[in-house]
Amino acid sequence: MTHSEMDELYELYVLGALEPEAAQQIDRHLGDQCDYCLQHLRDAALVASAMSGLAEPVKPPGRLRKKILETVTPRPSLANWKFAVGSLLAACIVLSAALLWQRSTAQSLREQVAGLAHERDELRSVVDVLSRPDTKEVRFGLADNKPHGRVFVSPSGGVVFVGSNLPQVSSDQTLELWVIPATGDPQPAGLFRAGAGGDSVHVWQQPVNLAQLHAVAVTIEPERGSQKPTTPPFLIVPVA
Repeated sequence: MTHSEMDELYELYVLGALEPEAAQQIDRHLGDQCDYCLQHLRDAALVASAMSGLAEPVKPPGRLRKKILETVTPRPSLANWKFAVGSLLAACIVLSAALLWQRSTAQSLREQVAGLAHERDELRSVVDVLSRPDTKEVRFGLADNKPHGRVFVSPSGGVVFVGSNLPQVSSDQTLELWVIPATGDPQPAGLFRAGAGGDSVHVWQQPVNLAQLHAVAVTIEPERGSQKPTTPPFLIVPVA
């Protein structure tokens, strides 16, 4: 059986609903450490666990308990009784491990979906600001080895900060954007972090008075941010 023929069988294999002959062929591929099959089985397991989280819990009928007890009722023989109890305990352990794995995987999927939804919403906000006719663009830091990028300011849409080569910070720190007026104290404009490559896009959706705006700046702050800068800005971008 080829991989293309197996593509629709991995979910059934994970659920234990595949015909024995087909399951044996997948078993042989797994025995040979087939990367294709291993990856598709991981994907199938994720799909199965995610689907299990969508189902509403159903209370089993009372007669089900009686049937289960009947199937494991010990026979007179002590050896048979021990075997039945041991088998039941083993089945319970396997079932518990499977449920824990499914819950962990489903939670991971939910977190990934939430992260993607946040990125989608942020991208929409960026497009909204950049598409406004009153948006002003300012470039900063043209050198490759220093922070560089662009700032987009819209009186009606807010500020979009696009930066590269930004510093990495520890888990108890964050980067904070500041809107600096011509007079008065800097105003906090949100927290963000740089990705693995030092890149980041941050959106602050608040009306901006360009006549009173002097610059935007970025500082390194404690994890939850600050109402006033606690460190000197490592980046100041004049936008007046």
